[in-house]
Amino acid sequence: MFRLYSRRVDRRIFSDINHWLAQRDDFTDPKELRRFVRNAEKTSPEEFFSLSKRTRVELKRTSEYPLTYTFRFDSPLPSGYEENDRVQGECLPEYSFSSPAAILLSGWLEGASDYSRLASWVGRCGRNLWTMDLPYHMRRTPQGTRSGELAITPDLVRTLKAVRQAVVDVRVLISAIWELGSRDITLLGFSLGGWVGSLLALSEPKVSKAVLVTPVVRPDELFLNSPFFSSLREGIEAEDRLHAFDQIPRLFLPKHGMPVVDPRHIHLIGAHEDLLATPSSLNEFSSHWGCKKEILSGGHITLYFTPRLWQRIFTLLHPTSFIPFGTSVVMRSDDVGQVG
Repeated sequence: MFRLYSRRVDRRIFSDINHWLAQRDDFTDPKELRRFVRNAEKTSPEEFFSLSKRTRVELKRTSEYPLTYTFRFDSPLPSGYEENDRVQGECLPEYSFSSPAAILLSGWLEGASDYSRLASWVGRCGRNLWTMDLPYHMRRTPQGTRSGELAITPDLVRTLKAVRQAVVDVRVLISAIWELGSRDITLLGFSLGGWVGSLLALSEPKVSKAVLVTPVVRPDELFLNSPFFSSLREGIEAEDRLHAFDQIPRLFLPKHGMPVVDPRHIHLIGAHEDLLATPSSLNEFSSHWGCKKEILSGGHITLYFTPRLWQRIFTLLHPTSFIPFGTSVVMRSDDVGQVG
């Protein structure tokens, strides 16, 4: 019964999103796509997602209860949208900044959320929770659009640039957390965030662990032949779509590369009835990387409502050196700081 319900939920939500995307006038400029591919195919993942310059991260205490710090910095890869290029996020610490950290990478179309309860549970795992708005989401949403509306559209060039921007922005945050003294940094990625997390595992050696839940690791399927997102194919010729992913697979399709993170510390969690991040795509990905994989009951949406998923996540988040829950929090005395 739950299997059927999960499939129905996925189909209904994906259909609504597809219909909504079809109302937009986005399309892919073939010349721009070929130029993007031509420049990208000359680089390795390490170069493509590299930090070309040092970026200053501003960290400011904004709340006493729950204790919250916000951070912001200018994206090293500006998109031309002012709101999107001002990266923002939060840290809800349970311990000192030098303690183990978990960076939450949320899903596509995620809106503003209160992460205080999740931060408390992550704290029980011995980690501080850091959250960062992905490109075109939440506080980075350009005026006149919805959260995530511009992140994945028939404009394939903008979509791939947004994913690249997300990876580079998270690398800036990781460097900042590293400078604060943390040497145990885990990625917790959901759906789109799982895709971003898998690309970080290809390029960011400071990551110690990655927990990727329903990661969309075959985005080429999404744009090439997904029956649920036909609108993504309306603004681009089939030949151009195929050319893009054929020429630069190692940059956006993680199975074509090898992680710089120890595969034993990469954990994939999928859902049996997932119609987007399918079990077969996770099996293929896991085989290539030699990382751990679990397939649980549910679909792409309903999985997140199952207690078993969260039990597995919190178990996997425990650092090797666990800080007992209740340890006093030691923060810097200043309310505003600069990192980087």
